[in-house]
Amino acid sequence: MLRRLLPGFVTAAIVPAMLIGGIPSGEPAAAQTTDAAWVRTGGPLGGLGYDVRMRPDDPDVMFVTDAWAGVFRSEDGGSTWHPVNEGITTRAGPSGDAIPIFCLTIDPHDPDIVWAGTQNLRGIFKSTDGGFTWTEKVNGVVEYEGITFRGFTVDPRSSDVVYAAAELGSWVWAGTEMPGREFDRTGGVVYKTIDGGETWFEVWRGDNLARYVWTDPTNPDVVYVSTGIFDREAADSMPESRTPGGVGVVKSVDGGGTWTEVNEGLGNLYVGTLFMHSEDPEVLLAGTGNNQYYEANGIYLTTDGGRSWAHVLGDDNVSAVEFTSDPALSYAGSEAAIYRSEDRGATWERVSGGEGWGPPGVRAGFPIDMQADPRDPDRLFVNNYGGGNFVSRDGGRTWEAASTGYTGALTRDIAADPNDPARVYAAVRSGLFVSDDGGTLWRGLGFGPAAALEFHAVAVDPSDPSHLLAASNWTPLILESRDAGRSWDTAGPPLEGPLAWRVVEFAAAEPSIVYAGSGAYRSAGQFTDELEAAGVYASYDGGGHWEPINTGVTATAQVADLAVHPVHVGFVYAASSTHGLLRTFDGGRSWEPITAGLPEGARALSVAFDPHGPGVQLAGFIGHGLYRSDDEGDRWVRIAAGFNPESTISDIAFHPSQPGLVFAADVHSGVYRSDDAGLTWRQTIDGLRTRAVNALAFSADGAHLYAATEGEGVYRLDLDGGPPDPAEPLWVLEPPAPASTTTAAVTTTTTTQPATTTVASTTTFVAATDAADTGGTPPWIMYGIAAGGIVVLGLMVAFVRRRRA
Repeated sequence: MLRRLLPGFVTAAIVPAMLIGGIPSGEPAAAQTTDAAWVRTGGPLGGLGYDVRMRPDDPDVMFVTDAWAGVFRSEDGGSTWHPVNEGITTRAGPSGDAIPIFCLTIDPHDPDIVWAGTQNLRGIFKSTDGGFTWTEKVNGVVEYEGITFRGFTVDPRSSDVVYAAAELGSWVWAGTEMPGREFDRTGGVVYKTIDGGETWFEVWRGDNLARYVWTDPTNPDVVYVSTGIFDREAADSMPESRTPGGVGVVKSVDGGGTWTEVNEGLGNLYVGTLFMHSEDPEVLLAGTGNNQYYEANGIYLTTDGGRSWAHVLGDDNVSAVEFTSDPALSYAGSEAAIYRSEDRGATWERVSGGEGWGPPGVRAGFPIDMQADPRDPDRLFVNNYGGGNFVSRDGGRTWEAASTGYTGALTRDIAADPNDPARVYAAVRSGLFVSDDGGTLWRGLGFGPAAALEFHAVAVDPSDPSHLLAASNWTPLILESRDAGRSWDTAGPPLEGPLAWRVVEFAAAEPSIVYAGSGAYRSAGQFTDELEAAGVYASYDGGGHWEPINTGVTATAQVADLAVHPVHVGFVYAASSTHGLLRTFDGGRSWEPITAGLPEGARALSVAFDPHGPGVQLAGFIGHGLYRSDDEGDRWVRIAAGFNPESTISDIAFHPSQPGLVFAADVHSGVYRSDDAGLTWRQTIDGLRTRAVNALAFSADGAHLYAATEGEGVYRLDLDGGPPDPAEPLWVLEPPAPASTTTAAVTTTTTTQPATTTVASTTTFVAATDAADTGGTPPWIMYGIAAGGIVVLGLMVAFVRRRRA
């Protein structure tokens, strides 16, 4: 079972493919065969979602974007989605397959014209056929790397006049990396075209990223730009003294020729979201806040075109605001809650959340963009930082997933039910999920302590399919479920410091014995080899209690994968990204490093026993390819037939019943197949659009191979030619109890021009039964294809993961 975030690799879709060393380009070197084609399941939900848009002349036609998987279009009001990326040539990610589209805007004059912008690499694309095909339009944009387009706005007078707002990484404006307290210190730029994108010219440049651009429809030379966001820090911030810096909102009255900051009363200058009222362009809502600079965050309202702002809701990093077709109705959202106002933004009611919101079993994360249906303003869509599109049909009070077919999920581990071929579990950056039909529909399992993000490990007891173990960087404990994920308890041991569990492995011959390997991380989703971990632990009661089983060589090891002998449960391998390949014959009382035949200093990432010939083992390494042993690991030989010798083998899966058949994944070039127990290999990637595969798992009958990808969810290979028959869910949710409502008065003091005004706003707090149990579609069998998280764009992250033998 392999796993996990590969230390030292850049995983954000942000990073252009050509910048990642060792990634093959062009046609794969290995010969193709007529193997069955991979099936894209379209789930679970996750990734790096950004914009959501409705076509103004037909709101059932919608678009969402994801910085791993590109542009998706729906023709049925968000019920189902399909990718539409023909002509978008920018690629990124570990395998050079990610489509890093961030923002998207539909031209209100001609809805067949759609604009899309890329992340961390110059890319503006224009469609003139409703998003089906795209053409690049970047002439005049001077930055090539380190620019992320975050928004487009079309001038009310002409389709030819368009503004493009962007972020500039510190390596662009400073020539070197300039980290802040937590995130990159970014600048911003706004480009403008007056010829439909044939040429662009700069109209603004400043000390924080540019997110939204608004033009006054009554006087389009009046232009507003919001700057900043919750997970970037301003170029002029000072991390040491915790000085936030920032620009706030800037305004031009001459079409972008000159600019003025309009921040009077704006207590937080990280304005990640801005929205103009449709009937009164002097009225704008601003959502503010930053993870590091959160003072005076919340919602601000101006009724005089930015000359003064009133603080109408505080104490939350608000990442999305929206006015609707109802002039009085508006919405706002944060990672914690969804808010609603029925008086043009003056007072607010919290209608869902409190410590998180979303469908049952799903933690939705940061809402980065909202879209209210113009036909029914109580029907609200939200696309999320961390992935996942959600819809509310009751004004934000309850939510259901609206992501079928839309995923950019960073899937780190996968495990198959030991009895039913259609049931598969996925550990995703956006949560923990299960599918009962081979991957088409997914349910979130984020209940109780599992209502978390940054999952890296999931394992199913081979003797009891309702017994699950899972691990997330959000908790130092292993999570255990005895009812197939409907409820969870925490199981020791609690790790101390920046440590988490990277891999969990049941012993197939004696499932009461479970092994777990640890890792160290710098941020929630980023394991690093630069810190010490805690080696290997074992449980002898199926995962309820744990104890360390380390000697000197494993005590601080980062353990990426574990393999347990199919018969002798004390014979265990640990694949360590810091200490190489390690072996014990006595259940961990003593460990030894394996070096014979292996490259010096090689970092191990995956290891597996052949269940049909336990003397045969395969081990994968970071940048050193695949090695094979046929003498219980005493000597190893590099496998070169069909493999790039510098590949990074993220997972290895032997077929459960067919001797000799084994698959292995290289995070750069996809999946390979061997029919002779690993002696020779051939690439099998037909249909596998994203070749960055982190984990593999066979179904119980061996007829289906599941692949967890970095940026496009789960793929399935049907070795028998057809999909599995759907299984009956092991449990269903009961409808939630009615919510109770309590009301509290919130008073905020706001400086207006020229005096100080106290604005009393009444906030109604709706108490949901549980963040995981609020609403749903239908709530008792909600297929939430997942959501989530705190996204660290552009940071050096690792990405590989684990496997399930």
